[in-house]
Amino acid sequence: MARGILVKPLKSFQKLIVLSVITMISTLQLSAQEEDIIPYIPGGGSLLRVEGYVILKNGETLYGMVRSPITFKYVENNPVKIIFYANNGGKFSYDANEIAGFGMRPKIWKIGNPNPISLEMEHYVSLPSYKQGVPVFMNRFIDGMITVYQNRSSGQIHSDFDGIEKTRIDGNKFSFSFDDGLSIGTNFNKNYDEIYRKIGFSSYYISKNGGQLIEVKKGNYEVLFKTLFGDCPAIGQEIERNPDLMKFKYLTIVAEVYNQVCQVEAGP
Repeated sequence: MARGILVKPLKSFQKLIVLSVITMISTLQLSAQEEDIIPYIPGGGSLLRVEGYVILKNGETLYGMVRSPITFKYVENNPVKIIFYANNGGKFSYDANEIAGFGMRPKIWKIGNPNPISLEMEHYVSLPSYKQGVPVFMNRFIDGMITVYQNRSSGQIHSDFDGIEKTRIDGNKFSFSFDDGLSIGTNFNKNYDEIYRKIGFSSYYISKNGGQLIEVKKGNYEVLFKTLFGDCPAIGQEIERNPDLMKFKYLTIVAEVYNQVCQVEAGP
């Protein structure tokens, strides 16, 4: 099974998208026998129309097809515009200050196979950018009391995750493994690939109970750990059983567990 690639922090994310599209088109023309998956980087957008939706500011959800504009426009590496083709007809261009968010289901290809594979839906929320406060679309990795957003200026470095395919964690209230993915209780399950695509980044943006975004990275994670998860005794019990869970590479897994098992009152 194909896995992530090493991506250094980018000064111009749109250049990566253009390069990925060119690479994809060129590769699909090869008569390769092997069926390696052409890697997809979360938050990469799509110049092709893919299944999606938009959420208007009044809360109404419209379904149709979504694509990235041909002319890229980003603020702090976050997209600020999408093109939407409604199922009931009509083509619309939406800026981040015009709608509450959107979703899109990206596609990947296997070398030598022209038929795409649809991935899980990506959900983007319109938020003020971290530094300038300008409305942008942020890719929401995890939703809940702890909400995790992709920092598109950070690198995805899976070299820190060598051997994670062999990792199995049996917690008090969850389990994680290559074969079974992430299971929490009886009602929550995500496959391994869905989890893997969201780990390995050098930093994330996190909001707790709808509060202000904070940037969480390896250098400050230990200091912020108590602020993020210290109000949940269940997380403390998981750490006692599996001390490695305090490592930065397990941030998204711990956040998922927190959201499913911890009853935390919303902050002021």
